[in-house]
Amino acid sequence: MNLSQVVEALLFSASKPQSAHELSAAIKSAGGADDLLPNEFEKTSDAEVAAALEQLKIEYVQQGRAFQVVEKAEGWQLVSDPAYANWVRQLYPAPKAARDRKSVV
Repeated sequence: MNLSQVVEALLFSASKPQSAHELSAAIKSAGGADDLLPNEFEKTSDAEVAAALEQLKIEYVQQGRAFQVVEKAEGWQLVSDPAYANWVRQLYPAPKAARDRKSVV
């Protein structure tokens, strides 16, 4: 297990974009006193997390993955590659437009 894999797991599980600081805080807080395994990443810095994010971003492009790591104003997020939008949209059908109702007098 390496830091990039931990960051990847966190991004995959997150319901919203995460900043490098939020990811770093989550990584550091894992493995309390009641856990059997020590947290080998408890001294991870925000800069190390940012480097892991950049590494994942590059790896996904090089591997031709169907998803990407993108940076948004709110943080980093795993998203599907826009090339797969036609298929992904099938999981999220557009809401039906409301019918125009004209008042009858």
